[in-house]
Amino acid sequence: MAGGRVDEEQLEAPEAAAARGDDREGEDQPARLPEDVLAAILHRVRPRWLAVSRCVCKTWRDTVDGRGLLRADLLPLSLAGLFVHFDEHEFPEFFARPSTSTGGASAVSGDLSFVASASSPHCGHIYDEDCVHWSLWGKYGIDDHCNGLLLLSVNCVVNPATRRWQTLPRCPPKHGAGRVIYRAHLVYDPMISPYYDVVMIPTLDGHHRDEVNPLMEESEWPPSRCKMYVLSSKLGYWEEKYFVREGDPAGTVRQMREGFVGSNAVYFRGALYVHCRPNFLMRVSLVNNTYRVVKPPVDAAEDYCRYRVVKSKKGLYFLSFNNCFPLLKCWLQVWILNESCGQIEWMLNHDKSLKPVLARRFYRRAQWILQEINYTIVLSSSHLEEKEKVTCEASIEWNSDEDVEDEYMVDHCYLQDKKKSVTEENLEWNSDDHNTLNNGDADEEYFSDEEHHVHCYGDIEILGFHPYKEIVFLSASQQKGLAYHLNGSKIEELGNMYPKEYSYFQALSNQHAMIKSFPYTPCWLEEFPRIS
Repeated sequence: MAGGRVDEEQLEAPEAAAARGDDREGEDQPARLPEDVLAAILHRVRPRWLAVSRCVCKTWRDTVDGRGLLRADLLPLSLAGLFVHFDEHEFPEFFARPSTSTGGASAVSGDLSFVASASSPHCGHIYDEDCVHWSLWGKYGIDDHCNGLLLLSVNCVVNPATRRWQTLPRCPPKHGAGRVIYRAHLVYDPMISPYYDVVMIPTLDGHHRDEVNPLMEESEWPPSRCKMYVLSSKLGYWEEKYFVREGDPAGTVRQMREGFVGSNAVYFRGALYVHCRPNFLMRVSLVNNTYRVVKPPVDAAEDYCRYRVVKSKKGLYFLSFNNCFPLLKCWLQVWILNESCGQIEWMLNHDKSLKPVLARRFYRRAQWILQEINYTIVLSSSHLEEKEKVTCEASIEWNSDEDVEDEYMVDHCYLQDKKKSVTEENLEWNSDDHNTLNNGDADEEYFSDEEHHVHCYGDIEILGFHPYKEIVFLSASQQKGLAYHLNGSKIEELGNMYPKEYSYFQALSNQHAMIKSFPYTPCWLEEFPRIS
């Protein structure tokens, strides 16, 4: 044929070419690079973008994982300590594990004073002030957290590990019908994307019942099309989105106003699980703009039960802690969510009273350290030296070992006759890997020479749940930090968690503090997604 000859190879069937591995149109050219070349290229990519590159295709993911290019020590895969915010403090405190409290590349500081003040002209609340109740924890209160990032009660997302932060644009939500208010939740997974999202989810306000519309009280909640506001750090602006409900509602508006539950949220396997009032979960998917109501394993029948949704070793957990007055049951129940085969089922994992455990000895290893952030910032300043001197003298007397206030909580006796058995038993339940409580920094003695008992069960509070171990963090009278191991039902004493000179910050010196706390897993990736 004039103009050129067509070879038989050019007429070869596409199936034959695909079988020979030559289907270049159906496969990305980068994936066809020799593995050594691809690894050399990906090795030059910054960690945060390497996490994104890992999601391009199977070949890239296998290369990244097989060559260990994405450093696990930079990802939020280990516990650094607990953020604990006392309501009279401006800044949250950080209760640090020994390995992260002093020196070294892995040291984490919980000091958030590097973040610009909320009075700055570039700062303000992320939503209009009339949309929510102001937090008791002030302008540096932590509204939410996710994989190493913190969402402050002002318009800031902060990474305490790298000391980077980002101001957010204001969100425009207004009150909805029936006094709907919005709460902000953070979504971030550096293994999936370098960007984070902030999601404003509606909840019912039970404090203004005289202002509600009676016709709305019998409507279903949450609605079939639920309006939310989503900020993506990639886009840099808020979007109004409607999420379609899959399945049944939690109940009516009137029913959902009853009772009160402090809400929290967990981002797990691509979905945001939000614990809403009075006691139900919303499973929100940002991928397809849908949500589903997940009924909890227990009804909110008792006003003073404390509920919390967390993630840990085996997936998504639901905690119920019944310690209401006057019974003071100190009863802990833990369930694990099973979503296999399209079914949603809560599996009971733990169901015990903590009283017998709290009455027995506590094990003590290397002590955790409270970083005393507020004391350092405020009371150590030069213009408060005289006040510091007065309050410090009182504190020395209050913190002495002979103090009567400590004796009602702690008894002492020698355990020399039990030393060998205690040591062997403790080695089994707290020495397996780097995500144990003290990361191998335990004292040579695996128990204290003192036996500790808690007699005031009403002052036991849940601080959080270990993100990689079945361990519940507790406080005893807000003085001592404790770790309760579900496997074996043992208590470990972590150390003193009560802030120095806290009475200086209190309006009433004998007032019982309110605390807000959660475990912190640092993310050391240096790049912080900027919002244009």
